[in-house]
Amino acid sequence: MEKAIATEIPVNTCACGTCHEPVGRKAMYRPGHDARHVSVLLQGLINEHADGRKVTKALVAAEAKHLPSERLRAKFTRAAERLAAKQSEADTKAAAK
Repeated sequence: MEKAIATEIPVNTCACGTCHEPVGRKAMYRPGHDARHVSVLLQGLINEHADGRKVTKALVAAEAKHLPSERLRAKFTRAAERLAAKQSEADTKAAAK
C-alpha cells in the first residue's frame, strides 16, 4: 500500500494584523510590516485616548506584549511614550483655556 505524500505546504501569514499575506517559513512579517504592526498598536492607543481613556504605562506594557521581539517592543514603547506626552500636553493646554 502506498503512502499519501502531503503536497500542500502550510503557508505562514504576516503577523502585522492587516495584510494577511504569506511569508516565508522562518519569517513573521513581510518587509516593512513589523513597523506596520507597531503603527496598528499605536492607533489602538490613539483610539483609547479619543474615547476618553488615559494611556497608562500598564496599557502600553499590555499592548507591547503583542509584539514578538524585544526590539519591536522597545520601538513601540518609545513611540507610545511620545504619544502620551503629546496627549498630556494637549490635555493641559485644553484645561488651561
